[in-house]
Formats: sequence, C-alpha cells, structure tokens
Amino acid sequence: MHINRTFSLKLSTVEDLNEKVGKKIRSKFVDRAIQDRLNPQEIDTTVLGTRRLLAILHAREEVSDFLKRAIQLELKVGQ
Repeated sequence: MHINRTFSLKLSTVEDLNEKVGKKIRSKFVDRAIQDRLNPQEIDTTVLGTRRLLAILHAREEVSDFLKRAIQLELKVGQ
C-alpha cells in the first residue's frame, strides 16, 4: 500500500533529484533511500558502485590504518 505525504526538502536536493532521477521512478528512489537509511543492515550492496563501497569502508573506525591507506590510494584521496 502507498500513501501520499508532503515533506519539506531543500530546494537544491529537489533540483538534484530532478536532474538525476527519472520522473517515473522518483517516488521509488526516495522510498528506497529512506528504507536504506532506516535499515542500513538491509542495504542492497549490489546496486552500490565500488567507489561508494570503498568510501563507506574508509569511514569506518574499525578499519585498520593499513587498509585505509590502501583505500586512499585506490580512491586517490588527498592526492
């Protein structure tokens, strides 16, 4: 079941959404983004790009310094 609700968003967010997401799939896109934020353990990682996954891994505290340096080299962060 679906329900229509009105939420306040920054204009720049809506402009980015309009630029990057097709009109017919915006609701699905927003719903999926909210679900991913509410249930991060259920994120479908197969739809995330490699750079995004590496950036997420780099931001985690439990990742070793060695692995963080390797990720930085791969992403070319700070170079």
